[in-house]
Amino acid sequence: MPAMQVNSKISEKVVKKKQALEFLEPISKRYLMVMNIRSTCDEKGDRYLDPMWAKDLTEHFKYLKDFTLASPGQQEKSPENQIAVNREPSFSNVEFIDLPCPNSYKDAILTLPATVAKLWSAIGSSDIVHSCVAGWPIPMGWLVTPIALIQRKFYVLVVESAPWRLEPGKTIKIKDKIIAYVSEIVNRWCVNNANLTIFTQSEYQHSLLTKRQERGHIIHASWIDEENIISEADAAQIWHRKTSPSNKKLKLLFAGRLESSKGVLVLLEAMKILDDKNIAVNLDILGDGSLLNQCKTLSKNLQKSVNIQFLGTLPYGKEFFRLLQEYHAVVVPNLSDEQPRIVYDAYSQAVPVLASNTDGLRDCILNHTTGVIANSNDPVALADLIEWSAQNLPRLESMGKASLQEAHSMTHQQMHRSRWELLLKMLQSSKV
Repeated sequence: MPAMQVNSKISEKVVKKKQALEFLEPISKRYLMVMNIRSTCDEKGDRYLDPMWAKDLTEHFKYLKDFTLASPGQQEKSPENQIAVNREPSFSNVEFIDLPCPNSYKDAILTLPATVAKLWSAIGSSDIVHSCVAGWPIPMGWLVTPIALIQRKFYVLVVESAPWRLEPGKTIKIKDKIIAYVSEIVNRWCVNNANLTIFTQSEYQHSLLTKRQERGHIIHASWIDEENIISEADAAQIWHRKTSPSNKKLKLLFAGRLESSKGVLVLLEAMKILDDKNIAVNLDILGDGSLLNQCKTLSKNLQKSVNIQFLGTLPYGKEFFRLLQEYHAVVVPNLSDEQPRIVYDAYSQAVPVLASNTDGLRDCILNHTTGVIANSNDPVALADLIEWSAQNLPRLESMGKASLQEAHSMTHQQMHRSRWELLLKMLQSSKV
């Protein structure tokens, strides 16, 4: 069969699958989302949001037809790298409620009465309330949960991360311990009082939901779209190129914030071990953060077999996905228990993941099938894994192709379809 005809059939299949995912029975209930993520209004009245948040909201709009967003609103000049959502057709029917925008714990306390007053009114005008337990200075879920309970509203809580928890290997202050302890108790109370809680990993469910287990569900968070996922034919061609004699040197990508919780310093220690052993590795680092200068300094000490390049930052989109295709594996040495979305980004391009053994990563990596897991916060274990990878490129290829199959069930649209199904089911069994 001609290649053009094959590609046509693949494109037709993708379009049909996309159309099926996009058709979701509308939910007409008044839906209020309360988040800590800020929006910005400029002097012209244009409202700006982070592009990725706007993308996620747009998926909500496909099945929620009466949508209100309450979040901190700030007045500033037009921000860079954000989009004016009031110009987007998908946002035409969305109502915005601007909450106070505190920049410190003190500000949060001073503006608390105004915040609570706005939330009380907004929740009173809604049928379904949606919030979260992560956010700064005060998680919105802490304020929303008691109000939703008093007003007897159907309450949806989403737990995507647990930033209040203490990071392994980090110097811990007494203040941090107190915040972590209080946050764990309050967040567990919020979770146990929600009608529906969606967790992005099983550990969050096990540790936070201690009552009414039937109200908790796990849906992994993913941002990939079906059209971002390469075909099996493309994957085979790309891997043929990556495993050719001219590309035998292992090529890895680290993509994330250059912060201690991301394990980037552990990765650089592992690179030093490999350099001392004369193991050939190319590592590209994509991202920015407080440890950038320290990372650059450490990388200069590697002068034998390891080569490290800093790529800066790159917007999430087609160019980013094309970049992923160049690597034999993506390395994710996280120390925290969050579940990085880069895992599914890599899967969409048939790239396996070399990761640390954390709760979040164990939940989304099939060990030795879509990637390999090594001990967390252990430079020696990570170096051993990378050395093994350099000697086993065919295994990386097979894991990459297996991860591609996993990607089709983990798209952004499929994530929202799963949320929509849960919401419909819970609404049908309640009195909302």
